[in-house]
Amino acid sequence: MKNPAATLSFALLATLAGTAIVPADAVAHQHGGGADVTLVSTGVAADAAGRVKLRIRSADDGRFDLRASGLDAGATYQAVVSDVLIAELVADDNGRIRTRLRSQPRSSSDLLLGFDPRGSILIIRNAAGEDVLAGDIPAGGNASDDSKIVCCVADDDGPECEDRTADECLAEGGTVSTAETCMPNPCDTTTPAPDDDVICCVPDDSGPECEDRSVEECSAQGGIVVAATSCTDNPCAAIPPVDDDTRCCEPDDSGSECEDRLPSECAARGGVDIGAGICSIDACTGVVIPTGSEELRLECEKRSDRSRASVDGRGLRTGSYTARVVSGANEVVTAAAATSGGEVEFDFDSDAGDIAAGDVAIADDFLTGAPPSISAQILDADGNVIIEGSVACAVR
Repeated sequence: MKNPAATLSFALLATLAGTAIVPADAVAHQHGGGADVTLVSTGVAADAAGRVKLRIRSADDGRFDLRASGLDAGATYQAVVSDVLIAELVADDNGRIRTRLRSQPRSSSDLLLGFDPRGSILIIRNAAGEDVLAGDIPAGGNASDDSKIVCCVADDDGPECEDRTADECLAEGGTVSTAETCMPNPCDTTTPAPDDDVICCVPDDSGPECEDRSVEECSAQGGIVVAATSCTDNPCAAIPPVDDDTRCCEPDDSGSECEDRLPSECAARGGVDIGAGICSIDACTGVVIPTGSEELRLECEKRSDRSRASVDGRGLRTGSYTARVVSGANEVVTAAAATSGGEVEFDFDSDAGDIAAGDVAIADDFLTGAPPSISAQILDADGNVIIEGSVACAVR
């Protein structure tokens, strides 16, 4: 069994213009509209690296960008979530893959995003069944708020899917859906046609099952809609993983908990692989989740009509954190955000579209100085500074 913790730091090796990486001993990104997630290399491909960018523009409109490099040129890879094949990708002559999935495809190059990625683990697997990269995508939407349900609200352009409390849904004249998420849109009765079922991949212990279901039924079962026309050749089936599940001690509010995971999933969640066996109640007793390795990644960019920045804390203990960003006399403090796999990320932007997608609003002239720069801190729930740093911003 491979050691998934051997190469967790490929993205933390350089300082670029507008980017700074600060380790914990220097004393130092999830957001409402999505997340930017660095994929963890398992060591199968020494130079493999990747990143996922998720943007949620509305409850039922998501964009999922996937990039990876350091792969075998011309080789085929599978993107897998919950044992379900969501995309098959071929690396170019430079060993890179790049693809975009949308819940509402806009061109022939867009693949279908038939599930809500938030709270899932994405795996990039090669043709031999080896997991090459993995990433833990932070939870969001209804997954992070038990009070919210899926609500179908009438609109001039057709029914809209919204995250609402049951009372809010009824007050707006909406209809409560049995679906778990708005991606894909369970309220849309025109695409597909009302009488048409979709191809739904339902995760199961014995492997994903392919079923004809309505979008709402598929979502209610925790399924994934795929762009296929039938279940004849089981479009849900991914290449079986070479590795068996292992016992993974994952960060938890109470310390750590044991879960059955693939080694790649354990690494993506920031856990400790304790090998094969049964996850008994005391399996993780005495297992120390790595701490003291906090790192801060800062990025910022100044344009004549725009300011943007990101603050990404990694290697953090499980919990909630806020970020404080200062540039000259300007300062902004975020609301608290929970960690996912030891990481918390905050985006700041003056662009109205990105603000609407969930970025923290700042003014066009927030970034100041010659050159413009920021200082940032990540603080825990008690207001203690966990890590801080500064960086000069790129100017465009």
